[in-house]
This record gives sequence, structure tokens and C-alpha cells, in this order.
Amino acid sequence: MRKKGFTFIELLLSLAILGILFVPMMQLFSHSLYSSSASKKIITADNLAKWYIEKFKNLKLSKKEIKEAGNKIYPAEAEPAFEVNGIRWRIERQVVEETDPLEVRVSVYSQSQPAEPIITLFTLIEDKTWIEYKPVQ
Repeated sequence: MRKKGFTFIELLLSLAILGILFVPMMQLFSHSLYSSSASKKIITADNLAKWYIEKFKNLKLSKKEIKEAGNKIYPAEAEPAFEVNGIRWRIERQVVEETDPLEVRVSVYSQSQPAEPIITLFTLIEDKTWIEYKPVQ
């Protein structure tokens, strides 16, 4: 009577095929982890830049006061960088004085990559003059 089953060579062949198919799947998984981490960093930097711009605009400073305030790094170089989502960050504000309306750039740097900003956003500041409305009689 002949027994049914797989031979040792058939078993090795099937394992080799599974191994060959497994390598691209692991590369895909590795790439997705990297992309997820990079996206998290960019989204956090974008949100920090928007937060700083809104915080700065809500001070309601005039163009002259903004020019006097000038460029600034937050937190200051002497202070430790603040941590958000497990990453340490610094925010730099640059006032471009020759523009009208006044351009303010906000760049966000991670401490692990301090040479170049993760993201740079800008806003335009215009002095607002309120004119009292008087109806004609």
C-alpha cells in the first residue's frame, strides 16, 4: 500500500516560493512604516506653524510693532526645545520688511533635523483702519 503525502523536495520548493513572495511584502510593510512616520512629522510641523501664525496674528500688532519685534526663535536657543508627539521642535519667525502687506514667515524645525525646516508657512499682515460709518442726513 502506497502512502499519500508530500515529498521533502516538494516541501522545500513550497517554502522557497513562500520566502520569495514574503520579501516584497516585508519591503512594503517597511516602506509604509517609514511613510507613516514622515507624515506624522509633516502634519505635526504644519499644525505647529499654523498655531504660531494664529497666536501671532491674535496679538493684533501693527506693522510697525511687528517690524520692531523682528525675527525670533521660539523657544529661545538658550531654552530646551519643546516636545510634541515625541519630537522636539523649534519655531522661527522671519519678518520680511520690504513687503506690503507685511510678510511674516514661520518655519518649523525638528531637533533631529535642525539644518533645514520641516515646513515653512507665511502670512500677510495689513494694518486695519476702522472708519466710523455716519449716515448721510
